[in-house]
Amino acid sequence: MISHGIANDIRSLIYDVVTLVFSALSRLVPKDEHKILFFSVPDFSDNARYVYERMLESGLGETHQLVWCVYSPVHANYVIRRSREYIYHALTAKYIISTHGTPAWKSRTQVSIELWHGLPLKTIGHFADTDHPNTLARLSAEHRLRRFAKSVDYLITTSEFERVIFSSTFLIDPGRVLILGQPRCDALYRPGDTGTDALCRILGRDDIVEKRILLYLPTFREYDTGASRRILEEILTSERFRRFVENENLLFICKLHSHDESAFQAYNGEHIHILLNDDLQKSGNTIYDFLNAVDILATDYSSVYFDFLHLNRPIVFHVPDIEDYRKLRGFILEPFRDWAPGEISTNVDELIGALTSTPAGPDRWEPERIRLRRLLFRYADDLASERVCGLIEQR
Repeated sequence: MISHGIANDIRSLIYDVVTLVFSALSRLVPKDEHKILFFSVPDFSDNARYVYERMLESGLGETHQLVWCVYSPVHANYVIRRSREYIYHALTAKYIISTHGTPAWKSRTQVSIELWHGLPLKTIGHFADTDHPNTLARLSAEHRLRRFAKSVDYLITTSEFERVIFSSTFLIDPGRVLILGQPRCDALYRPGDTGTDALCRILGRDDIVEKRILLYLPTFREYDTGASRRILEEILTSERFRRFVENENLLFICKLHSHDESAFQAYNGEHIHILLNDDLQKSGNTIYDFLNAVDILATDYSSVYFDFLHLNRPIVFHVPDIEDYRKLRGFILEPFRDWAPGEISTNVDELIGALTSTPAGPDRWEPERIRLRRLLFRYADDLASERVCGLIEQR
């Protein structure tokens, strides 16, 4: 009887072979110079969505066919993945814009613009643990990394420093790593009331202007799928924390990672709100549409805090499992303290203390936030999407 692990390895190998065949076939099919495919996780989100919206604003949508490749219907021109229409577009599109890796079937006759989905703090790519239990799995992982490196024509990043990180992480020629900025960060430079209005729509309430917004964004732990749930439950079941947010007139919004959502239901109380992907999709928004309305960001190892540096507002790092995370996932950037410009907490009492001291008195972390922003971002503007669109307009 074949074990579950071996069966997965065989399926992975078959997938690799099929994509190689598809890619070879694709070279023989003429490409439509005016067709652009979009991929993101979740569907219709992240950096790719902001590039898409800029294309519509600039009129590029009138001269090019813009197609979203999704698992569920969205409010845009789309095809369902693995359908006949999807295969047709995958074979004929000239451009591919993605956020979580260029599709493995991409051929040499297509142009890939990989936007990625955040600056790396935790280990990924070449620096991730590749100590697989068997040779087949290790060879498959190494093959995919090499193929990804070859298939990407342009990888978009934010600074000279990040160019070095990304090129070494994904083994990509630095000449193909372009410093254009993260398109999703364009939304952070919109007027503040636009973020407030978006948050009102998402939450279905109009009293948030009276409260300070505390947004908690925990990341997913691949090595322990219950870790984020336990950490959040510890916060939510703390009577002291609930009294704190009420006394401080805070609105504590938690947006779980999509992989952790199954453990929670949407909840909308006066001072605590659990936000799910469905809430965002129903309102037609992403978290970046309201991030500029957030007063304090609480997170752990999520790269969103790098983006939040654009706003130069307080950040609190709640990391009860930092030693486990360091050992089992690891960081590209160490020591963690040097890359965390804010108070650090490891339990609920420390979290309350960090949140209490953050808005009080002089902001002692502002110089560190500014230092990191200068290191990590060449541009501090709302033109990243426009610069990405220029890659296609100039060809």
